Amino acid sequence: MSDSKNLFALTWEHYGKLINDLWVNLQKELNSKNIKIDAIVAILREGGFTALPLAYKLNTYKILTIQYKYRLFDGGSELQYVAGLQDTTYLLPESPVFLLCDTFPCGGKTKFLAIEKIKEKYPNAKFVFVSLIQDKTVESHKDILGSAYAFDVNDKWETSHPLFKELGIANDALNVCLPWENAGEEIASVEGKKWEYSN
Repeated sequence: MSDSKNLFALTWEHYGKLINDLWVNLQKELNSKNIKIDAIVAILREGGFTALPLAYKLNTYKILTIQYKYRLFDGGSELQYVAGLQDTTYLLPESPVFLLCDTFPCGGKTKFLAIEKIKEKYPNAKFVFVSLIQDKTVESHKDILGSAYAFDVNDKWETSHPLFKELGIANDALNVCLPWENAGEEIASVEGKKWEYSN
C-alpha cells in the first residue's frame, strides 16, 4: 500500500457491486468447467464476507469454516492456526469439491495452509478458490480446479475494474478499508505494529 494512513473506505454498496462481479465470474468458471460445488469453506475472518453471499447464490446451507489469523506484534506478524473444520450432520461425497472463500488474500499462504488442513479430514477434496481480489498464486496448485475474483490486479496492485477507476483508486487496489474492517488494525498490519484484540 502506498499510503497506509489514508486507506480508502469502501462502502457496503461498493462491496455489493464487487460480490455481484465475483458471482458473475464464479458462474462462468463453474459452467465452463462443469464443476458442482458440494460445500463452502470460509477462511475466517475475512472469508465469511464472500462465503455467505455466495452460499445464498448457490442455494446451499453447507458452510464449513476454518480460521487463521495474523497476530500483529511490533516489527511484524505471525500467521496462526486458530480453528479447524467443525463436524457436520450432513454427508459429503468421498471426493468433495469445496468453494474455498477468502476476501483479500494478496498472494499469501493462508489458503494453501487451509487446503492442507482440510485434506486431513477430506483427503480427496478439490477446490474452487474465490476472493474479491485476483490471486494468481492459486493457478498452479494441484488441488485447485479453478478460481474466480471480483477484480483483477497486476504485479503493482493496479486494477482495471470500473469501480476502482470511478473512485480514483485503480493505481493501488490494496489501499482500501472494507466496510467491516477496523482501519486501525489494517494500518497496524501494514506498518508492522502490535494490535491488541479485545479477547
